Amino acid sequence: MTHSIGRRALLAVAALAALTVASTSCTRPATEAAQGSGLIRISVGVDPSYAPIFLADAEGMFEDAGLDVQVMQTEGGAAGAQNVVAGTSELSGNADSTALTVMAANPSLRALGVFEDSDRYFQVALREGVEPKDIETMGVFPGIGLYFTDLYLRSLGRDPASVKLVNTSPPEQPALLARGDIDGFLSFDPWVEQAVETGGRDVATTGDFGARYSQWILASDSWLSANEDVAARVFDVIAEAAAITDADPERAAKAISDSIQMDPAEARRTVSQIDFGVRDFTDDDVARANQLVTFFRGQGKITGEVDTSRVLLRGWVTDHLNQPPA
Repeated sequence: MTHSIGRRALLAVAALAALTVASTSCTRPATEAAQGSGLIRISVGVDPSYAPIFLADAEGMFEDAGLDVQVMQTEGGAAGAQNVVAGTSELSGNADSTALTVMAANPSLRALGVFEDSDRYFQVALREGVEPKDIETMGVFPGIGLYFTDLYLRSLGRDPASVKLVNTSPPEQPALLARGDIDGFLSFDPWVEQAVETGGRDVATTGDFGARYSQWILASDSWLSANEDVAARVFDVIAEAAAITDADPERAAKAISDSIQMDPAEARRTVSQIDFGVRDFTDDDVARANQLVTFFRGQGKITGEVDTSRVLLRGWVTDHLNQPPA
């Protein structure tokens, strides 16, 4: 199957790779003011992990709940969380790794709960003829890509320092693998699938070495304090949409395709790699968050500590949502 690498695909890469501030583009003018209008702006990236929000927006679920919600598509990475910090959106969806990086510099951010998890969205591709024990060079992209690569190599009993790590972007990785410039990489579709089509092998998912990631809903502490009921109503709609996405991936794939112009078959396949459902933070989430903070501090991406007991609002979903948690 041939994939075109258009603007939307490249933006999807940034949504999971970037840990720096990105500029935004939105479905309604960014200058439209939220204060006094009841408008709730939700910043999202442009990849299938935001399927519940795309579904709720496309099918009028927010409007049916009496909410005026604007879904703002950003280049991903830190952009959504930075929008919340800047006050240009009220809520955002962010991967755990990115959220924590922004929280390190902005401790007023709060994570309300989880709306998706996956231990199979990220996969390991190796060059034909290369076994895991023989890896000498890995292509990596910043942030979660580097973190997962580090975990994968350690799971093999390899010291990451003994493997040459080549900084790449996900779209570059299949060609580098085919040319023999790298022995492997850890990424997500369509890039892993493209690598397989050109002679590579898909040898593992992150779940095979005990790794996973989550997407969180973020708000500022000041906005949340004044608008907790509204935040709960919005998150309640996301919870309903997440349940639909999990039960009816074809319906979700259509919403994704309509929202970000992704091929419906590709959207359907990617949705199957993700578990959608709203839930509270658990002990495991807190432990993983602390591990991420430690890793990124060691990499020089953040300084100081992140008080996960403060920024992760444990129990908020159970206390505020009508939908039963996943």
